[in-house]
Amino acid sequence: MNITLQQWLARQPYTQTTDSDRYYVRLANRLYDEIQRSPLKTQWNDEAVKSICCDLVGYFADILSETGLWAAFTTQHRAFYGRTLPFFDTPNYYEGEVNREDVRVLLWYLSAAYGSEHELLSPLDDRLIATADPIYDLLESEYETAPDSPLLQEFCLPELNETSDPEARYRFAEWLFWESFLLGPSNRSLARQLLHEVHSKSHHNEKEKLSRLEKLRRESLYTLPAGPLALFAHEWVSLLWQHTLPEEPEEKKELHPYYQQFTQSTGGSPVKYIGSYTELDRFLTEGMQWGETEGGHLSHLAHKKNFVLYVTPYKGMLVASDIAQYIADPANPYYRPEEARKGAISLLTLPGRCPVDLLLYLCSHNLLPDACLADGDPHLVADNWDFIARCLLQDYYRAV
Repeated sequence: MNITLQQWLARQPYTQTTDSDRYYVRLANRLYDEIQRSPLKTQWNDEAVKSICCDLVGYFADILSETGLWAAFTTQHRAFYGRTLPFFDTPNYYEGEVNREDVRVLLWYLSAAYGSEHELLSPLDDRLIATADPIYDLLESEYETAPDSPLLQEFCLPELNETSDPEARYRFAEWLFWESFLLGPSNRSLARQLLHEVHSKSHHNEKEKLSRLEKLRRESLYTLPAGPLALFAHEWVSLLWQHTLPEEPEEKKELHPYYQQFTQSTGGSPVKYIGSYTELDRFLTEGMQWGETEGGHLSHLAHKKNFVLYVTPYKGMLVASDIAQYIADPANPYYRPEEARKGAISLLTLPGRCPVDLLLYLCSHNLLPDACLADGDPHLVADNWDFIARCLLQDYYRAV
């Protein structure tokens, strides 16, 4: 047996062992064997394969137990985008049951979370489909006879919890964020980073390290988004227990002083393309009227090129470098289609590559038409760009 009962229970919000847990472990090992026979068997290391199998069975247990995690995702995806799932049409989608398209989307998400950032699969990759579909067939064949998880129901279902109790909400949010099949995969690398950070402090004793780790994990839970829609933990809890996103107070906004000066100097456009640092410094000095300064403005960008400047009414101006070549704007003389076909997708998939306000502007104005995943289909990205950005950029996406 490759996946142990202990490994499965480590992801559950309870410590007791039931017959359903033993069943789920056996099923996870059957999925493990399935992946070992699949065309993606070399895509992930053994630890990643075990995690993927546990998360796929976590989805199955959620469906069987009607605990609502996957339903919350599809409900909110519909609210955001007007359709049940990204990437795939679902004319015959069955709510509350195992769906072929669910497994395909989930396997893509898990592959992105556990695989190499340099080998991002397309959701339409033949190898991914050839791996996901037999997994779906196996889960579907077990659906009618598989047991639900009463302990998972007891922990998750709002009717079995005091949903207004802050401590109960925190316990639920903590499990969702770190261990659930839906949010946990997006936080696995973060969990390892925090553990490494704590244990690198050799002068701390074990009690101090444990206290420090708990503090860091709590801070992450409150401040970082997670899951395929990059929602914060309290938003996921609200979706699951109140079936709606929490209302956010509207901020009072004042026009940023840079906005008027920027748009005045560009003839009204909120975006400007600049090829070299010399030109950038000149625009800031003269166009923005910052005046001259020794060493130049933003001198840390002196070795960069292909700048894009973008201004918003309330946040001010941002500067991105080395990306103008990807942007198919008639006003952009630095656009290079060949480079865009290779690299434009990185703006949606690599955190920090492009500031999110600029990214939203570019995509909503169809200025990244060359962006495509490995399948080479730009229409797939054009139809799902916001979901892809949310899923892969996480806190960089929510930094708006």
